Amino acid sequence: VCTAVGQNLVQYEISVEQLVVQELETVLKTDLPTILKERRQLDQLILELDTAKARLHTARQEDQNQGGPLTGAKVDRMEEELDDMARKVEQARDLLATDMMAFMSKDAELAKLIAKFLDFKLDYHSSIADQVLLTQPKVDAILLTKRGFPIFGSSLASHLASFPLHSGIAFPLQLCITRLVRLGLEEEGLFRLAAGSSKVKRLRAELEAGLCSLPSLETADHHVLTATIKSYLRELPDPLMGADLYQDWVETGQLDEEDRFDAIWNLLQHEQLPRENYRNIQYLFKFLHAVSSLEEKNKMSASNLAIVITPNVIWECESVHDPLDVTVGSALAQVVELIITKYEWFFQNDASLPWDHLLPTSPLGLLCQPPSTSSPFHPSPVPTTRDRKGKGKKAPPPPSTDFSSPSSSPSPSRVTSSPSHLPSPATLPRTESPQTGHQPNNTNGQSSYQRSKSAEGGKHKTASQPPSQPPPSPPQPTPSLPTPSLYPDLPPQDRTFPIPAPRSVKPAIPSKPEGITRNASMRAADQARKDSTDL
Repeated sequence: VCTAVGQNLVQYEISVEQLVVQELETVLKTDLPTILKERRQLDQLILELDTAKARLHTARQEDQNQGGPLTGAKVDRMEEELDDMARKVEQARDLLATDMMAFMSKDAELAKLIAKFLDFKLDYHSSIADQVLLTQPKVDAILLTKRGFPIFGSSLASHLASFPLHSGIAFPLQLCITRLVRLGLEEEGLFRLAAGSSKVKRLRAELEAGLCSLPSLETADHHVLTATIKSYLRELPDPLMGADLYQDWVETGQLDEEDRFDAIWNLLQHEQLPRENYRNIQYLFKFLHAVSSLEEKNKMSASNLAIVITPNVIWECESVHDPLDVTVGSALAQVVELIITKYEWFFQNDASLPWDHLLPTSPLGLLCQPPSTSSPFHPSPVPTTRDRKGKGKKAPPPPSTDFSSPSSSPSPSRVTSSPSHLPSPATLPRTESPQTGHQPNNTNGQSSYQRSKSAEGGKHKTASQPPSQPPPSPPQPTPSLPTPSLYPDLPPQDRTFPIPAPRSVKPAIPSKPEGITRNASMRAADQARKDSTDL
């Protein structure tokens, strides 16, 4: 393209230079300067003629007043000078008129030059247009192969839709985490120690160029990979944990420990948290949980990880809070720390897949394909017209038919015992369940609902009665419309992992970390003593 355009441009400039510009330079450097010079001479002669007329008039007045032969001779001499000056003026006028008429006679010649120039210009632009028409399909093909770039700064939904990422995990996130797992998580100061700036910039440039793959990360160390993960999360247009849920996360961090479990559960199931964000949150916090399990070696506990990760996954989009207000950052860090610590409880209804599950083995630049009508990955749309619901709402209790007691967590065998009537999380919409249905058969449910609190308005209120009816069963997908599967590229007969339970089924609250709160028996004893004191 550049060679053809350059050749046309050179030919155009040579033709215009030799056949048009040189002819115009002759007119500009010869004819026009001559006319201008003659015009200046004529002006000078006219000025001298006026001066001669004035002197002759003065001499005639003196001759009339004084008389004598001297004054008469002076008048005669001045009349001769005036006649000579008038003759020169007429000659200059004739010469100027001749040159101007000759220049005007060249209008046809100049018009031919302008016409020739326009022809050259038309030929040049026509050839350029032909080259553009021939090249445009090639450029469009290149644009199709480069759609989705740049990776950093693009939205998560756009990134997943632009590349064949069947796992539903952002490529930089899955690539760096997979490499970190293979390197080992015993490195001290993961996510906390800074990496070399040049190394991080080089890895980022490789990702943006579409040339980075798992084999190309052989020379990257732990801290370069963790710095790349933080940079990708920090440059997302919207925070990973939801752009519209910032205030909800802050209020959740300010709740007591037991209500915080319920609030986090509800926010993870919230309709304003897109499905692709949920999958990446699960993948990221699974890795952070694995890092914190080796805190004796890497010195990165869940609390330390929460401090460095929280600003990269939760931030305020609309306004900026006071940077000196440490209570907001502390509340958000407590939420992230709790999710890291109790990852297996918050995400136990979702399948735990290998780190490199469906990770592309080739660089993204070689995998880009033109967009097709059917895509293996279907991100759920973010609701835009529905109001936010269930703010601080208690998650529904587990069904009494599935578990022996409300405080027992479901085992994998219970979750997968009836896969035919449990839809996968990928096909289940995260909508708030209306409180309608049958009365739950749960004797301990009354106390569970009495402990629930509402976070609306920043005030905590004790619910007097539990909901009269449990949430109905999730709506079954329409038979006529195909439903995307959680594992679209794996045949059904080859699934070796259990089908996860719906995300709307909330398991029992696990045992709290030591030092955070007392166990249930101590709380029951305290409540009994308080009741007896009141009586």
